[in-house]
Amino acid sequence: MRALVVGCGSIGRRHTENLRRLGVDEILVYDPDRSRASAAANEYGVQAVETLEAGYDRRRQIALICTPTSLHLELARQALEHGCHVFVEKPLSHQLDGTESLIAAAHERGRVLMVGYNLRFHSCVCRMHDWLEEKRIGHVASARLHAGSYLPARHPWEDYRRGYGARKNLGGGVILDAIHEIDYALWLFGMPQSVNCVAGKFSNLEIDVEDVAEILLDYPDRKVVSIHLDYLDRPPQRYAEIVGDAGVIRSNLIKGTAQLFEGEKQEWTRFKGRGGQNETYAWELKHFLECVTNLSVPVVDGEAACRSLAVAEAAKRSACVRRSVTLAPYRAATA
Repeated sequence: MRALVVGCGSIGRRHTENLRRLGVDEILVYDPDRSRASAAANEYGVQAVETLEAGYDRRRQIALICTPTSLHLELARQALEHGCHVFVEKPLSHQLDGTESLIAAAHERGRVLMVGYNLRFHSCVCRMHDWLEEKRIGHVASARLHAGSYLPARHPWEDYRRGYGARKNLGGGVILDAIHEIDYALWLFGMPQSVNCVAGKFSNLEIDVEDVAEILLDYPDRKVVSIHLDYLDRPPQRYAEIVGDAGVIRSNLIKGTAQLFEGEKQEWTRFKGRGGQNETYAWELKHFLECVTNLSVPVVDGEAACRSLAVAEAAKRSACVRRSVTLAPYRAATA
């Protein structure tokens, strides 16, 4: 395949390296910062282009959008107009407005549109999903998902204040930045009926976005899911606990472990995940390439990405108005 990677920050470089490992040899990279594009090209043995048009003129088959969140929609739409299948880093956008027309355009052109939620490919998240599908802990009454890391330490080679996560105008803030937890909560438990959230800038970080969020998802089937997100945890933490009337599931996504306790058996089942963090990114790209080859629907298509974005928007709105926000049924885009 012939690929164009748009954006040469840390995630763009990671995807470029994984594309090479997956056997994609014809790769172009673009970044408005030419020095960053040249550095990525030299590191991975690919070619940098000075303009996006120059990249599309080379008849790319797939485009990977790895830019700040607020630029995703415009760049994804441009890639579709040039006939590319499109992989967009999470989230699909910083707002729902405009996403429906993008999804419809992908349908009309027969192009694959996938959004990069790599935790869908984390072996422990997949194992938790399997255990829930098998009803191993009975009716789920509550769940707690936690994701926290210290923002200045995530990319120590750059000033955290300039990164997209720290800046509102680029679509930053911990709710959108750590939207992975919302996405896999919806995969495990479905769409909630309402969202309640307390969020804000509670630290001394020099940012203009929220750095802590407590999100509560309320379900009609007697279930509540809470999601904690922060830019402060040192060391980083990422874990889940799911409580049912017949047992409990616990998982540490950083250590790659999961365990299941079944009340009737009074015993633990322990699971050690395979691969590390980069493998989740490699596996999601492998899945995207397979979808392009087979023209099949990816596990996180545009509609799935819009559902998590709808919950994120509801959380932000709830934090602003200081009350619960009811979710309207999501209407899928059609061609």
